[in-house]
Amino acid sequence: MLLGCALVLGGGGSPAPATELALELLAALLLLAWLLPVGQRGQWRLVPVSARLIVLLIAALPALQLIPLPPMPWQALPGRELQREALALIDLDQTWRPISLAPHRTLASLLSLLPPLAMLAMTTTLDQPTRFRLVMVTLAAAIASLMLGALQLTEGETSWSHLYDEIRPVLTGFQANRNSTADFLLVAMPGVALVVRSLVDRHRLPANRWLVFGLSGGGLAIFALGVALTASRTGIMLLPIPFIASLWLLRHWLPLARRHVFFGLAALGVLGLLGLLLARTSPALAAVIQRFDFSNELRPQIWRDALYVAQTHFPAGVGMGNFTPALVADEQLEVVRPFLPNRAHNDYLELAVEAGALGLAALGASAWLVLREGWRAWRDPARSGAGLVVFAIAGLTVFALHSVVDYPLRSMSMACLGAACTGLLMAPRVAMVSGQDE
Repeated sequence: MLLGCALVLGGGGSPAPATELALELLAALLLLAWLLPVGQRGQWRLVPVSARLIVLLIAALPALQLIPLPPMPWQALPGRELQREALALIDLDQTWRPISLAPHRTLASLLSLLPPLAMLAMTTTLDQPTRFRLVMVTLAAAIASLMLGALQLTEGETSWSHLYDEIRPVLTGFQANRNSTADFLLVAMPGVALVVRSLVDRHRLPANRWLVFGLSGGGLAIFALGVALTASRTGIMLLPIPFIASLWLLRHWLPLARRHVFFGLAALGVLGLLGLLLARTSPALAAVIQRFDFSNELRPQIWRDALYVAQTHFPAGVGMGNFTPALVADEQLEVVRPFLPNRAHNDYLELAVEAGALGLAALGASAWLVLREGWRAWRDPARSGAGLVVFAIAGLTVFALHSVVDYPLRSMSMACLGAACTGLLMAPRVAMVSGQDE
């Protein structure tokens, strides 16, 4: 329920506070329902240590930034000269202040962590059949997003299907921007192969190679077309990741003879040529190709300004959620734009701006824990054989790579989906202990 609601309600970002608030309240209620019933009071004990550490590391960042400091410590922090001078004008420079330049923004960031952190904790306690249901929920929501996106493309700008202010002729579905939609579809794509494989394993479908690849290939092609119609350049470039994951999931039916490889490569070439020809006649696909014109790309300028802000306020940072006001204060006048830069378009750089050295350390520790759990899950036949590990690794790889040029996990929807993928790599604590005892 939490994952499904997050994928539908949590894609608006900060400009849609009503849906985000609804999701936060729903997550709080579901967390209580998970913890309080008599038969479920031991649930928290099932959460593995790695998940607990990740929850603690992530939640501690904004929480520590909200603790008030005496005048001398916060005034000594790098980059606080302008803040101190402004407060001196109203005789407040000797008051206690937190690390965060705008505490209300940091508090909002802390509250927004509730759904994904709850998602991570709850996912780690599930058994394998229930974890498979998370993949089914993701796939069902992605299909619904594709259908909604088809309405957005066909019914025009006045259609009710545009849930947010994004009304450009691109597929956005339940998300407020094309990049989040592309990530959503990319993460869901291996779910097609995983479901087909599961149906064959359960004898719901015959183990026929052509049937397996026909159903999987058809589904992947539809999702790939959806990614292309988002016009997300990075999303399109990341398409090989879900395709490779899907081929791995279907490797038992994959013909590896030389002639099969040759025909496969030839088919890819033919499909590429057909795609180029179709793009010449389709305005929607032609607009996608035009997106790969980088002559007016503004990201390098934003990165340069963001790096300067990060260095100015290092090692404390400006506080979670405070990237935009901090960047505007130090933005170079020669590159001032008619719109406010809402993000750094590099989540690692934005984390350095907002959380400084502590944020980078927490990121490194969390990444190491996830990689360790992923390696353990990959080497465990009971867990890797179900295909859930491949699904999770592919999803986290998409998020990690896209974060270099964008901010996928700043969407509450994608944060919950990323948390679910992380949880799929971790075994419940009781299972781990019993395995060690054996």
